[in-house]
Amino acid sequence: MDEDKIAREMERRRQLADRNTGAVVELLRRREELRGIYPAADLVAENVGWVV
Repeated sequence: MDEDKIAREMERRRQLADRNTGAVVELLRRREELRGIYPAADLVAENVGWVV
């Protein structure tokens, strides 16, 4: 497999992961009633909050 293709795919996946994490944090910020429903989402939102 081409090294450039691998690098592009890895970058694309990193961007998607960042976007998904940001979407979870934004959703939980807007909709407080969703907290506690899915513990993994709460954990992501809390950890990202500390980093930012």
